[in-house]
Amino acid sequence: MIIEDYCSYEVAKLLKEKGFDEPCTELNKLCLRDDEKPVLKVTHQKAMKWLREVHGIFIAINNDDLDFNWQCYDLINRGSTLDPNILSESYAGYKTYEKAVEAALKYCLKNLI
Repeated sequence: MIIEDYCSYEVAKLLKEKGFDEPCTELNKLCLRDDEKPVLKVTHQKAMKWLREVHGIFIAINNDDLDFNWQCYDLINRGSTLDPNILSESYAGYKTYEKAVEAALKYCLKNLI
């Protein structure tokens, strides 16, 4: 069975701080923590699409048969070759695709926006 993967509470909170604003629906219910304001549960796909469309940041997730790695690219400020500029080193060592996505999202939200 395929399930939808959601951002961690920390990433959802960073998304809200950085301007991600969606209405609360059945598809993205509130994520609650004791003594803290609620934040939306956001899927990895929605967060990555928001970074691409709003901030021009593309996250690439790759696999080298041992683990997953990620790298971020600037889709807006391209060089003369029209290739996207690299915004981060390639970070590896993640055992699942979802863990690599989560780490890449956290990096972008903390360091690039």
